[in-house]
Amino acid sequence: MKLELTTNILNKPTIPYVFDLSNPYSSEELYNAMADFMCSHNGVGLAANQVGLPWSVFVIGNPHDRDNVIGVFNPMIVDTFGEEVYAEEGCLSYPGLYMKIKRPSGIRVRYTTYEGKTDTIKFEGFTARVFQHEYDHLQGIDFRDRATRYHREKSYKDMKLNNRKRKRNVR
Repeated sequence: MKLELTTNILNKPTIPYVFDLSNPYSSEELYNAMADFMCSHNGVGLAANQVGLPWSVFVIGNPHDRDNVIGVFNPMIVDTFGEEVYAEEGCLSYPGLYMKIKRPSGIRVRYTTYEGKTDTIKFEGFTARVFQHEYDHLQGIDFRDRATRYHREKSYKDMKLNNRKRKRNVR
């Protein structure tokens, strides 16, 4: 299974992944392809619709520790808790773009693993943030839509400035 980044269906909500033989890819095959892709691109999360697949599936984890990447099928955020916190987020779909986004510091979620086991678990801090970012992708929500106008404009200015600096250093 060869995957490529695309923005073609990023703004469309995904459909549930069905764990049966009608699917062209087994859950394990899909998980492995997405985890390998995420790690090879040094990301901490990857949603199926970022690579043109229509299912409610994403992977999250440390790209330098492939064995601990979590496959998340048909997730649901059951509850949020803690303080809403601003932190900078990036996205594999928008290289070089980083924006401050406000999100709850903790979440309780329910999802199915690629092995078909349903789990309810709490995440806090960075993991909660990454989970929410990828979950938004599945809902057709872009992280840029979550940013305030100020943070969005500042992020684009910073990206342009960094791109100019990079071009100067290449020559």
